[in-house]
Amino acid sequence: MKWKLDDILKENEFDGLYKEIEKDGEELKKWVKKLSPKMSQDSFKKLLLFEEEIGIKMARLSYLPHLIEAVNQKNKKAKIMKSRAEDLGLNISGEGVKIGLWIQGKRKPFLDDENAKRLFSVIDDLEYSLTRSRKGAKYSLEEREEEIIRHKDASGTEVLDELREMISTEFSYKIGKKKIKSQAELLALVYSPKRELREAAYKALLNKQKENIDKFFAIYQGIVKDWAYEAKLRGYKNSIEVRNWGNDIPNKAVESLLSVCSDNRKVFWQYFDWKAKELGLKKLKRSDIYAPLMKIDKNYSFEQAKKLVLDAFGEFSENFYNGAQKIINDEHIDVNPGENKRSGAFCATVEPKISPYIMLNFTGKSRDLSTLAHELGHGVHSLLANKHLASVQQANLPLAETASTLAELVLFEKMLSIEKNKKIKKAWLAEKMADAYATICRQNYFVKFEIEAHKRMAEGLNSEKLSMMYLKNLREQFGNSVEIEPIFAYEWSYISHIFESPFYCYAYNFGELLSYSLFMKYKQDKSFLKKIEKLLSTGGSKNPVELLKGVGVKIEEKEFWQKGFDVVKNWQKELERL
Repeated sequence: MKWKLDDILKENEFDGLYKEIEKDGEELKKWVKKLSPKMSQDSFKKLLLFEEEIGIKMARLSYLPHLIEAVNQKNKKAKIMKSRAEDLGLNISGEGVKIGLWIQGKRKPFLDDENAKRLFSVIDDLEYSLTRSRKGAKYSLEEREEEIIRHKDASGTEVLDELREMISTEFSYKIGKKKIKSQAELLALVYSPKRELREAAYKALLNKQKENIDKFFAIYQGIVKDWAYEAKLRGYKNSIEVRNWGNDIPNKAVESLLSVCSDNRKVFWQYFDWKAKELGLKKLKRSDIYAPLMKIDKNYSFEQAKKLVLDAFGEFSENFYNGAQKIINDEHIDVNPGENKRSGAFCATVEPKISPYIMLNFTGKSRDLSTLAHELGHGVHSLLANKHLASVQQANLPLAETASTLAELVLFEKMLSIEKNKKIKKAWLAEKMADAYATICRQNYFVKFEIEAHKRMAEGLNSEKLSMMYLKNLREQFGNSVEIEPIFAYEWSYISHIFESPFYCYAYNFGELLSYSLFMKYKQDKSFLKKIEKLLSTGGSKNPVELLKGVGVKIEEKEFWQKGFDVVKNWQKELERL
C-alpha cells in the first residue's frame, strides 16, 4: 500500500502553484504597506485570511517533495522541488516576519495595546496565537537581524541536518554474510529472540556510527552552537527555554516532569531485573532490553493489523474509528520498508481539508501494530481539529503526543482482551513495559543529555568527550540493572530528534504520562471521553496549560506526573503476579 500524493498536488502542477504563490507574495508586500494601528477590523481580517491561504499553498508545495523524498531519498526531482519550495518559502516568510514584528509592536507604524486588542478579536480562532505572538516580542530581534537568521537557518542548520540524513541513508550493514540495506531493517533485529542477533544488530549500527562519529559530531556541534547563540541573542535564560516557550509550557512544568521521571527510573530497574530472570540471564545487556519473552513473535499481515486497530478504535470512540478509516480510505498511508526509504514512522498534516499522511516501515511484528495505532492517533488528532484554521490546527508539541499514546493504549487493551494464550499476554505486557521505558525514561534522559551537551559544548567538547558524557548518562538511567556495552557511547549520534529538533523529546514522556492519566479517568468514567475529544479538537487554538486545567490536570505539580507512574507500576506488579 503506497500513498496517493495527488490529493496534495500533482507533480505537473508544481510550477503553476509556485507561480501563483509568487504573485501572492507580491500582494502580501502591498498588505505590509497598509499596516496601521487604525486599520479597520474588516481589513485586518482579510489580511489574516490571506496569510492563511498562502500558508496552505506553501504547505502543499513543500509537502509534495518532502513526502516523495521520504520514501525515496535519492529522488533527484524531489530534491530540486524541495529546494525551490524552500527558497520561495524564505521569500514569502520575509513579508510574514514584517507583519509579525508589527503585530508585536516592534515595527512602524507601531501597534499599541488598545488597537491590538481591537484587531486581534476579529477571528476567535486566531486570538490566542496573535496575543501570544505579541507577548513574544521580548524574544524578537530587529527586522534586519530576523531576516539574517531566517536565511542562515535555511542555508546552515537545515542543510547540516539534511547532510546527516544523507550520510545515514547511504549506510549499508553486514551481519555475517547477510547484507542489510537500511537502518529500519537493521533496527527490527534488536527485537529478535536470538541474543547474538540482537548484539550483532546493535554492533553493526553503532560501529558504523563510531566510524563516522567525527562527521556526526561536527554536524551536532554546529547545530548546538547555533541554537545556543540564538537563544542568548534573543534573551532566553538557557537553550531549553526556547523549546518551552515555543510549546507555551512553563519552565517549572518541564522541570517537574524531568525530575519525576528521573526519580521513578527504579520501576524500570525492577522490570529489567525481572526480565533477566525470565530470560535465564544474570543481568540484561543494553542489547537485551527489547528482547521478546517468546522465541516466536506473532506475525500480522497489514490487512490483519488494520482490522485490529480499527476494531479497537471503534470500541473506544466513533470519532477515532471514522478518522482512521478516512485516512486509510483516502490511501494516505505508505506501508512497507524500501531500500531508499527513510527509517521510522511519522504522520504529516498538510492542511485542514486534506486528511493526514502516514509513513510506516511495516514488517508484520506486533510492535508494528502499535506504531500503526500511534500514527493513526496523530492523524485522528488532526482530523478532530480540522475545523480550525491551518495555522492553529496542530496542537502544541507536548499535547501533540496525547492522541497517539491514547491510541496505543486502546489497541493494547484490545489485544490483551482477545488473546487467549497467557504466555503471549505476558510477553505483550513485558513489551509494553519496554515501550514505557523507551517513551518515558529513555526520552527523559535524551533531554537531560541535551541540556548538558548544550551547556558544555562551548567549553570545548570533542566527539569522544561527548560520547563519554552520553555513556555516563546511560549509566545513571540504568543503574546496576543493565550492563552497558561501551559501544553504546555512540548511540546519541543516530537519535534524529536531537539534531532535527532540540529538546523535542520531552514531548514523548509528557504525552505518555498525560495520556495514562486521561485514560485512567476514562476507564473510571466513560463520559470523560467527551472531555478528551474536546481537548484534542482544540488543536493549537488555546493555551495548553489552561486547556489541561479544564480536564483537571495541573502540569506544574509533581504529584500529577507521579500519578502517571501508577499505571507503569501496576503493569510491573501484574507481570510479577503472572
